[in-house]
Amino acid sequence: MDRVFEFFDSKKILGGFVVLGVLVVVFFLLYVNEVTAEEAFTCPSTENLVSDTPSQVIVDVKGAVAQPGVYRLDVGSIVEDAIVLAGGLLESADTSNLNLSKQLTNEMVITVFTHEEVLAMDLEKEPVTEDDETTQTGLISINTATIEELMTLPGIGESKAQMIIEYRETCGNFTKTEDLMNISGIGESVYEKLLPYITL
Repeated sequence: MDRVFEFFDSKKILGGFVVLGVLVVVFFLLYVNEVTAEEAFTCPSTENLVSDTPSQVIVDVKGAVAQPGVYRLDVGSIVEDAIVLAGGLLESADTSNLNLSKQLTNEMVITVFTHEEVLAMDLEKEPVTEDDETTQTGLISINTATIEELMTLPGIGESKAQMIIEYRETCGNFTKTEDLMNISGIGESVYEKLLPYITL
């Protein structure tokens, strides 16, 4: 009788090792699957983010303004405030594609195009309906645009548009347009082509 109990005790230990081995294999497969799923893009690190709310934003004003450059403005300032701080518009400037009342965000890039540049862009772009957000700002929001709207951008096909949407769903909204370069296949050259057409 003692031998029977010893036999069952030894089988329990063996069974425990088998169950432990199965759990290790399942965990490994789940880990590999998670790592593979994240290869399309890299979410920005949050380790160095300051917890305190900043009182100012820094913006880069480019193009047809008197003094292009990087400027610091109070939180709550708008695009028009940044243009005024940059010395105002040149005679050749065209703000029809800008939302002058848009609130500034940190590291925002404001590009003021000339009449000729805006005309050239209008010829390249497809017409939009009155309900489309692009008629109000002249730019496509990378935080709210649909896959179809993203595919109208230069260099963005269906796969890249889908990755942009997946990035938003996984990492949250873009905090600056440069975050597009965290997505596989969108390097600096593609980003430079997108810059005139996008906004947050």
